[in-house]
Amino acid sequence: MTRDDLKRFRALDIDFESIGLLQDGGDDFAYFCTPADAEFVGRIGCDGVHFILLPGDERVFCVDPAMGEEGKYVLPVGSDFREFLSFVLFCQDANPLSQIWWMDEARFREFAAEDAAARASGDMAEYFARKDAALAAIAGEFGLAPAHPFDKVKALQAAFDPSGLEWSDEYYDVLGLENPRLPEETEVIQGRAFAEVVFTVEKEDAMLPQDPYILLSFINTKLRDEYSSLSALCDALDADQAELTVKLAGAGYAYDPDANQFKPV
Repeated sequence: MTRDDLKRFRALDIDFESIGLLQDGGDDFAYFCTPADAEFVGRIGCDGVHFILLPGDERVFCVDPAMGEEGKYVLPVGSDFREFLSFVLFCQDANPLSQIWWMDEARFREFAAEDAAARASGDMAEYFARKDAALAAIAGEFGLAPAHPFDKVKALQAAFDPSGLEWSDEYYDVLGLENPRLPEETEVIQGRAFAEVVFTVEKEDAMLPQDPYILLSFINTKLRDEYSSLSALCDALDADQAELTVKLAGAGYAYDPDANQFKPV
């Protein structure tokens, strides 16, 4: 049912970008934390966030390479595709679904209020007209009504066991984890990146990833696991803190010293 519904969804003549479910590039769209054999559903258009199906599973999953972390890079956001679409209808966009995992309900309501305020301002009337047309087409095609996602998505995610996910070799390389497919050949080096953004860690001299979102994931992982502050990380890796901060600011992230993480601004 879910795969048939996905085909019907893709055939709709709508502005997919307006609802955060871009379809272009889906055939080969993947990040280091996209599970093996994932089937593309759509992408929000920033931070590498995308939605997928997994083999033999009706659930829709969100993949977040920027804000995610081990065990939370991939999380369910709908028990099947129709439920996922009913959540999109409620939020009027797929993006809020990708962020429920770190929000409490009060923050989720604030997020919705910010979107409502943007609509009420009238500054993007054409954009919201395209969005409304897309949402109406989805509701009509599948006979769906909006459904509040927060409690259901939280429950799905609390019950989810990520240990059964199948990862690519790049996943183990990026996170410096032992690859179970190559137990005797894997050289466990924390933070080693995958081939197209190669960097090395030799003694105390490191070249950081150039892709801002891979850099974000790498830095946040290091801050979480190894360093108590950004300055400590930069000292250890011989990195320019100002340059690093500017680069991640360009991707929409700023350092939060209380959380010791880069967070969206």
